[in-house]
Amino acid sequence: MIESGSAKKEIIYPADIIFKAVFRNTPYTIDTIKNIVHEHSSNGNVTSKESSGGKFISYTITSTFHSEDSLNLTCSKITMVDGFMTMF
Repeated sequence: MIESGSAKKEIIYPADIIFKAVFRNTPYTIDTIKNIVHEHSSNGNVTSKESSGGKFISYTITSTFHSEDSLNLTCSKITMVDGFMTMF
């Protein structure tokens, strides 16, 4: 379930989910994120875009999650990766 303002949105699993995570730009972060995504979902894809100064990098994660637990576990593990700043 996703809260959007005051309304809650029910997600029917399996579901295609897209979210972003921002990190300090460090080597091998994308490999770590890809491994986490592939461990807990299917059809995972991770793309990246550096900030104009190259200090930060955002990753767009697109994947099919089979349950809310697998989505929550994936998000939790991504937040533990070195350099994590925010997720939306």
